[in-house]
Amino acid sequence: MNFQLFPYGNARTSGPVGGLYQFSCQHGTNECIANMYQACAISHFNTTTDNVPAWWPMVQCMESSRSPATAAQSCATNAGLDWSVIDTCAGSDPAVGTAADGNPLMYSVGQATNNLVPAHQWTPWVTLNGKPLSSSDLDKSLVSLVCAAYTGPSPPGCNAKKIQLDYLVDEQ
Repeated sequence: MNFQLFPYGNARTSGPVGGLYQFSCQHGTNECIANMYQACAISHFNTTTDNVPAWWPMVQCMESSRSPATAAQSCATNAGLDWSVIDTCAGSDPAVGTAADGNPLMYSVGQATNNLVPAHQWTPWVTLNGKPLSSSDLDKSLVSLVCAAYTGPSPPGCNAKKIQLDYLVDEQ
């Protein structure tokens, strides 16, 4: 399975102005900052262990937080990622990113989002076998949806009596 995450949502890109693109996020500057931290983590820690990308625990942690941008550093550290690499990529203005790394990276994430087929209509925009999940599907377990759609021999994770999710949701 090829899993890609584009931390861009319904953002918009303008520019470049002075050599830098500007990003405007649906939910404000903190969303742009969280997107940048995630994009930097995905770019710089794109290795896998047991088929799990190294950046995935950080993203899960951030997404379960009420303030993803604020949680980024502790989430990265808890995931075993070197925060200084992410922070250097994002730079002193993480809503914009550094000219050499974060800014062109976020521009490419925006381009990838804008070029999705079918085009995204809401967030999160998830496709499975080229077909977008409905808004009601988004309330279901992604693992269950993947297992239901899988056409090959059933992987061990799909054969379990109860599918174990690898994250916890803060119920506060």
